[in-house]
Amino acid sequence: MAAACIVVIAITYLIHKLSGGKKYAKYIPAIIFMLMGIYTVYIIRTNPGEGFGDIIKALFLFVCFVCFIIGIGTGLCIDFILPKIKKLKKKIV
Repeated sequence: MAAACIVVIAITYLIHKLSGGKKYAKYIPAIIFMLMGIYTVYIIRTNPGEGFGDIIKALFLFVCFVCFIIGIGTGLCIDFILPKIKKLKKKIV
């Protein structure tokens, strides 16, 4: 799961760098994981229990939720914390 979180952070940062001034673009990975989680909940609720299949779907739902939170957190850090760090570096130099 840590690898998935690192990939989400990297993709979010890469989208931020490539999108220019569009602030909403960096939240796309988080939105995708949210939609995947909603779809997984739908699948879990509509399909009958299948033993290990349900456990796998529950773990996938957990990974989607964690990646959604990490994606939102990374986007917010890029929006609010990085500008403050850049401002402090300019004051020091």
